Amino acid sequence: MQTVSALVRIILPLVVFYLAFTCLGTAGGLVVVVLYFALMNLSAIFNHLASRAYTSGDYDKALRLLEKALKLSPKNSTMRGAYAWLLLKLGNTGEAEIQIDQALANAAREEQKSTLNVTKSMVLWKKGELDQAISLLEKVLESYKNSNVYATLGFLYLEKGDLDKALSFNLEAYDFNSTNAIILDNLGCTRLLRGEYEEAREIYMQLMKLKPQFPEAFYNYARVLAHFGELDKAIYMCRTALSLKFWNTSTITREQVENTLMELEDAQEKRLAETAGNDGHEAMQEEKSDDINSKE
Repeated sequence: MQTVSALVRIILPLVVFYLAFTCLGTAGGLVVVVLYFALMNLSAIFNHLASRAYTSGDYDKALRLLEKALKLSPKNSTMRGAYAWLLLKLGNTGEAEIQIDQALANAAREEQKSTLNVTKSMVLWKKGELDQAISLLEKVLESYKNSNVYATLGFLYLEKGDLDKALSFNLEAYDFNSTNAIILDNLGCTRLLRGEYEEAREIYMQLMKLKPQFPEAFYNYARVLAHFGELDKAIYMCRTALSLKFWNTSTITREQVENTLMELEDAQEKRLAETAGNDGHEAMQEEKSDDINSKE
């Protein structure tokens, strides 16, 4: 039965093309061919347009286009996984869970399921089921070693608060891929939380060369710089963090960064005031010394 169905899908378009060219001529036939392939690939076209809308920052439009694509290709697990991920990032955790579960049910290959389980783990984390999220990715990692899995599980260990486990795992992740921005941030943040500031600074210097596009990287680096008294640079990093998009999946809030920025700016003002006071005192001492010398 499947063989017959496959033959029909091949032969029927050929018959249509033949009739189109015969009855409509070359130009008409070409139009029919173009329209046919456009209709057959309409879901992929919507998916591509959704990707462009996402890149331009029009997230609502991206969602609408993905919904249209899924109506045409409801069994496409990759597309549905992307839809679930965007829903989660925008804060619709409940609907994201429904969509990712459906995507997993439709996924045929184990590799595909492993990729989708990264999103599933993030859904579990946002639901407050951190241990289940960790267990899921630990199982995935047994048979599917991937940078995205390492990056996600590394941050989940940080969320758990087990800094020894986080350090050992994020060092392993760094050995696996030392140019993944999230892996570097995970390791740098682990070093920061352990009070290993020199090591943290080295990691964040590497990370900055990659030009990360998520606020955590700059916020965490600001905290490292503040420890070393580099307030100007720390303030710059906080301001850069605030210029970036904060998602439902971000591990920090805009308010956190704003509060840290205010603290840093206050500390800088106090330092400048102390410096000005010290300079004024030294100037007065020099004037007194000059007066004494002139009298002599």
